[in-house]
Amino acid sequence: MTFKLELPEQKLSGLETKLAIATALAASVFLALTPVLIRISESFLSPNATIFNRFWIATVILGLWNGLFLQNRQTNPPVKDSSNTKRLFVPLLVLVIAFVSTQLLWAWSLAQTTVANSEILHCLSPGFTTLAGWLLFAQRFGGRFLIGMVVATGGTIAIGVSDMSHSSSLFGDGLALLSAVFWAAYIMSMEKLRNYLSPTIIVMWASGSCTLLCLPVMLIAGDEVLPYSAGAWLTLIVLALNTVVCHSLVAYAIKWLSSGLMSTILLLSPVLTAVVAWALFSETLSPLNLLGFAVIMVGVYLAISDEGELKIPED
Repeated sequence: MTFKLELPEQKLSGLETKLAIATALAASVFLALTPVLIRISESFLSPNATIFNRFWIATVILGLWNGLFLQNRQTNPPVKDSSNTKRLFVPLLVLVIAFVSTQLLWAWSLAQTTVANSEILHCLSPGFTTLAGWLLFAQRFGGRFLIGMVVATGGTIAIGVSDMSHSSSLFGDGLALLSAVFWAAYIMSMEKLRNYLSPTIIVMWASGSCTLLCLPVMLIAGDEVLPYSAGAWLTLIVLALNTVVCHSLVAYAIKWLSSGLMSTILLLSPVLTAVVAWALFSETLSPLNLLGFAVIMVGVYLAISDEGELKIPED
């Protein structure tokens, strides 16, 4: 009798895990489009104004979604237990600081270096995520995952070797690398918050906080706040929708996947980013780039196949 009762739960858990992996893969597609859309937006507005408009629009979208569709859903409550509210303060604070820092540094780097460079350096976060998990939370990682992470990271480096040797700005590359550190902190704090908050609530908090904190930065810099052309507005709306979908998918999947595995899966995004940048901005793709793409996919496969990086969330 015990075996019959547990079997459906095991099957459900396996289905949820596969769905989480598929969701993470989909998130990498939307993440790949982000730097391309930012680059287009920055042809109309400054990096600071791009961030501000991107996230206030995203916050409005998420606010409407949560207000209209999730308010009375008991199956997906914003907070699981009011006694846990105090536990949310530190990870939520880290989430906000890390998210704002990531977006500012990433946008500034895109204004200083190539799209491929920025995306590649920004996606070196798995190393920082794994190191922080080991040092701060005593996490242990399986050998297959570590090999996969190293292989995938090596693939990202291979993609950018030729481009980085001709980089127009080491300062821009440095900003992109620093954004990877804060992105790792963002993913890890999201992993903690996901035990208590729904995906859209987490992303709404992050987007709203980013809007408020970026406003004074933009005003001090003297940037124009709102765009004037229809093309700029269309780009910003598409960018905001892309942000909502991408980060909500990440927040959903991270309930079943470790932060290290999530960061590794998102390494697929430079592959798509480089291809799109090649098509839109005539950025070159060398044979070494293509080899790097293949290496990344092998590394991500190895990381996903390590069952130790999968988890069954608490109800």
